[in-house]
Amino acid sequence: MTGGVAMGGCMDLGAVAPEMVLAGTALALVPAAGWARGRWRRLPAALALLALLAAMGLTVPMLTATPREAFCGTYAVDPFRAFYQLVIEAGAVVSLLSLASHFRASEQEPHHPVALLMATVGGMGLAAATDLGLIVLFLQMVSFPSYLLVLLVRSDGPAQEATLKYFLYGAAALAVMAYGLTFLFGLTGSLNLRAIGAGLAGADRAWVALAFGLVVVGYGFEMTLVPFHVWAPDVFQGGTAPISGFVSVVPKAAAFAGLLRLLLEAMPGALAAWPSVLALMAAATMTFGNLVALRQASLKRLLAYSSIAQAGYMLMAVAVAGRVPQALPAIGYYVVAYLLMNLAAFTVVAQVERMSGSDGLATVRGLGRRAPWSAAALTLALLSLAGVPPLAGFAGKVFLLLAAIDGDLAWLAVLAAANMAVALSYYVAVIAEMYFREPERPEGVAPGVGYAFALGLCSAATLAFGIAPSVLRGVAQLGATLLR
Repeated sequence: MTGGVAMGGCMDLGAVAPEMVLAGTALALVPAAGWARGRWRRLPAALALLALLAAMGLTVPMLTATPREAFCGTYAVDPFRAFYQLVIEAGAVVSLLSLASHFRASEQEPHHPVALLMATVGGMGLAAATDLGLIVLFLQMVSFPSYLLVLLVRSDGPAQEATLKYFLYGAAALAVMAYGLTFLFGLTGSLNLRAIGAGLAGADRAWVALAFGLVVVGYGFEMTLVPFHVWAPDVFQGGTAPISGFVSVVPKAAAFAGLLRLLLEAMPGALAAWPSVLALMAAATMTFGNLVALRQASLKRLLAYSSIAQAGYMLMAVAVAGRVPQALPAIGYYVVAYLLMNLAAFTVVAQVERMSGSDGLATVRGLGRRAPWSAAALTLALLSLAGVPPLAGFAGKVFLLLAAIDGDLAWLAVLAAANMAVALSYYVAVIAEMYFREPERPEGVAPGVGYAFALGLCSAATLAFGIAPSVLRGVAQLGATLLR
């Protein structure tokens, strides 16, 4: 905390108004979810949706706010925080729509909004925290509700196994990260990121490197970076598809925001050689994810390895964020594109899984004839993930590649382009199953208004931001201003 500032003088509840709306709603929904019966089971999801929309309305003005600190220097109020909080809230809205249809009239229907809102609050806090203690707290707030979401269907054996793995890996990663944060405090005597950045200038480089290495374990776990990705395929496959979509997007976006803030505020000037370390991790992550995805016969595992590879693409720009001004807008643009295309893909997988009880590749065989709209949405999402123009994924990849080249990482940009060519083959294989193979099943996909809204929003935005990338790019540019 900033010394000499009276506690009462630095309290600014207006700075956390969006988080208060969501946290208050989640707490109110805890008893409501227990009492909801019959058609009233829909009420928690409806209230959660209203709370998310209200939170987004409160967050938008912060995009143009003058950067400042709140709560005695522990919380940032800046456009960077506002941008990533809007991304996290948007991811929660789309996931909530999909979940509302997926668990319609089931035992889980009134309960999932509580955990989803709490995980969202944790992600939002991580994007804004400038204090080591709050970073640990918000990482836990993202993780624990996510474990509960994966175990939402308590009688499901694969979900139980997935949750246990998720919890064990998460606990280990976050414990290691806490050690790294402790070292940063020990080296500088401060919990504030900017004070740490100033204090590390004269610190022993070996200890700084060790602290950075430990801290990156926690962020790498949430971002599914190699070698901290091992939980993701099993958890994505064990959880229900809409939950897997949420876990693949919201914690990852929050972790990217948190890591960027820590690197740019606490480790300026490439301390501990973090640009080189992250460049090597980006190369390993994108290559491993794409090569292993080639062998997958489960749609959720394929999307899990695809998600790992996509994190590698984004990390490429993180590695040059300290010296290339356009790196932050490129990451911001791609995080939004990734959210749209990944959630659309998982929503279609949710429809197929609910109807057939499986997520095998064969379940989408002939889907172009059985469910043409869902097949079209999945095709759009996969082509965007592959980077095919004129979709948002294409423009996003171009921005990331340009940032890497401007940061003297041309070798990494070439490797990323080669990886994109490899990835195209497994995305096209799924599309070929939908349109060029005879269907083995006569049924279509599970219907639902929530599914339809989620797919409509994601598909329209993927197309619109691809055709007119300057719109989203302008917002991402606005959100590239950090409190430093």
